[in-house]
Amino acid sequence: MERSRRELLCRAGTVVLAVGATAGCLDAAAGDGPQGPAGTPETLSCSEDGFVRLDTPFEEPVASRTVEPEGTGTTVELSAEGTAETYGQPIRLVLRNTGDDSVGTRGEHAYSVQRRTGEGWVDVRGSTTGEAVDLPVEDDALDAGDTYSWSIDLEESTIASAVPDRELGVCPPLGPGPHRFVYWGIVEAPPIGIEFELIG
Repeated sequence: MERSRRELLCRAGTVVLAVGATAGCLDAAAGDGPQGPAGTPETLSCSEDGFVRLDTPFEEPVASRTVEPEGTGTTVELSAEGTAETYGQPIRLVLRNTGDDSVGTRGEHAYSVQRRTGEGWVDVRGSTTGEAVDLPVEDDALDAGDTYSWSIDLEESTIASAVPDRELGVCPPLGPGPHRFVYWGIVEAPPIGIEFELIG
């Protein structure tokens, strides 16, 4: 059966489009986007040798967005640009002393990045050296109007490398679901946090 050149070219174009669409799906399945457990997993488990998860450095309930350090008459506020962010994009947060008095802190790295699990909130990070580590703590202060600010890309290597002088990793990989940022370094105040949804 004879076919026109125009018909053959049309069929060839359709095949190319179909193959291109399939290749795009394969690219997405091969590593784009969060690869960890979705939703609220029962726990965060890691099969990597030498990974020791960070302990939670606080026991008090986490306050939402504002705290008043004891004995200061000052309010400290934690804010974020949004409560949902796409994997690989930055989450931006600011901790601000909105009062008139100086507030003691434990430095800008006194924070946790946690994932909600069936066992409670768990830090996504851990030491990769086979030994437990603590996050750096320093004596610092936020004067009236001063801020700490963070812009953290929501992907494993950036979260792991945000703290200097610590060999950290994220395990298992980040997955879509509820997370929170907790700053636990305000002296004489409970930890303060903001929940956010990581989406694919």
